[in-house]
Amino acid sequence: MDFKLTDEQVKLRQEFFDVCRELEKLKPAGFTGLESTFGSDEGWQYHLYCGKEFAKRGWTTLDWPAEYGGHGTMMDRVFFAEARGYHDVPGVDIFGVEMLAPTILHAASDDIKKRFLPGIAKMETTWGQLWSEPNAGSDLASLATAAVRKGEYYVLNGQKTWSTGCHRVSWACAVVRTNPNAEKKHQGLTFLLLDMKTPGITVKLLKYMDRGHYYNEVFLDDVHVPANNVVGKENQGWAVTQMLAGFERSNLGAIMCMQRQIEDLVKFCNETRLSDKPVSSDRVTRNRLAQIACELEAARCLAYRIADAQNKKEMAPFDASAVKIISGELQARVAHFATELFGPYGQVRLSRWAKYDGFYETWYHHQFRLNVAMGTNEIQRNIIAWNGLNLPRMK
Repeated sequence: MDFKLTDEQVKLRQEFFDVCRELEKLKPAGFTGLESTFGSDEGWQYHLYCGKEFAKRGWTTLDWPAEYGGHGTMMDRVFFAEARGYHDVPGVDIFGVEMLAPTILHAASDDIKKRFLPGIAKMETTWGQLWSEPNAGSDLASLATAAVRKGEYYVLNGQKTWSTGCHRVSWACAVVRTNPNAEKKHQGLTFLLLDMKTPGITVKLLKYMDRGHYYNEVFLDDVHVPANNVVGKENQGWAVTQMLAGFERSNLGAIMCMQRQIEDLVKFCNETRLSDKPVSSDRVTRNRLAQIACELEAARCLAYRIADAQNKKEMAPFDASAVKIISGELQARVAHFATELFGPYGQVRLSRWAKYDGFYETWYHHQFRLNVAMGTNEIQRNIIAWNGLNLPRMK
């Protein structure tokens, strides 16, 4: 691909960064990505405010077809993700705008598009995912939540878990089993959209050991979902699920978030003295920073290449898996390095001694999420092996 940007792209990218820089100034104290977006009332309101600001500029519909209010290109979406990641600004519904909307545009009926895309574009509806179950995580095709067709409705019964943000969102996309007798597990699944206020839905909070919260258990007891809320066709939801997962794994926002972190760590090393010398003069520290910076640039180039391939409709199923693995494991290394660098100060959050408002203490606890969520890295390596390298599956 050609990495040189046009004058128009440079100007638009700068506008994205300028707006996000101003929105960053409005952050609640201690705000940290998804943890604060879903975990506190202040964070959620900040997220909604940023979303309205983006929506009125038309930035929630980048690369959408013009008939649904869209404009711009896939690369515009990339630049927007970079700006938000660098400034750690929320405001874009990760499930609604980033994943569900492009899936609806590719796989849904005109009726679904007309009913749901306007709310997503205006941030009037917010979305979650009802996918994983207690016995169906990495092997999602083995899920057991039943959906039985009764007239104009499906009646759902089952349990979902690790459902991010579902205690706050208004709608969710769910994968359910409509044919329990299918020859292969994935052939009996259907992709549904449901209102989280529907009677029979119970959301139970799942908290981290540090009391942070954005995961939930969701119980479905005789939940009636209109049959015309199916995306795609009955029993063909696996293909829709895989399509959405591909949109989920590009991770450019996370990569640019790490770019900001590296810049902060370099500044800290230059300004902090140890034995009357700046920390940056230590050769081991310099080497570790340089190694992370090189890996980060490689991850960013890979993400750009994948975005370019997606823009040309040439993206392979395993491409997103590669950048998901690289960015997730790199984030873990950044978090570990930062807490080591800060020493005892890297282990405190709610203290005047906490570095960067305790950001890295929080990230140290949460960094494993990027290697587990959206399909574990082991699963992603299998996808690369099977679909990219044509290696045989183990029997």
